[in-house]
Amino acid sequence: MQVVYVFLWTLLLVVPGIIKSISYSQAFYIYRDHIDNGNPITYLQAITKSRKLMDGHKMDYFVMELSFIGWLILVPITGGIAAIWVLPYYQLTFCNFYKKLVENNQLSKDAQN
Repeated sequence: MQVVYVFLWTLLLVVPGIIKSISYSQAFYIYRDHIDNGNPITYLQAITKSRKLMDGHKMDYFVMELSFIGWLILVPITGGIAAIWVLPYYQLTFCNFYKKLVENNQLSKDAQN
C-alpha cells in the first residue's frame, strides 16, 4: 500500500512523492511494534500513524538519508562486499531514528498530561 500511495503522489510531481515517502517511512516500524505488542492494526492505520509521527521530523530524516550517500556509493564500487557492513549500519540507524521519534512522542504526550 505504501508503494502505491507514493507512486500516486509521484504522478503529480516528484517532490510531493518524495515528501510522502518520507512521511510514510515509519509505517513498517509502527506496524511491527503493534504486531509484536499483540495489538494488530491495519497497514493503512500504520501509514496514518507514520504521517502523524513524522510531522516536524521530515527534514531530519531527509538529512540522515543524505548522510548515507557516500556509503551507498561505496557498495557497488566494492562489488557489493561493503554491503555486509553498510546495510546493517543503515538499517540500525533508521531503527534508532524510529525509537527516538516514539520516545520523544511519548515524552511530549506525558508533558501534556
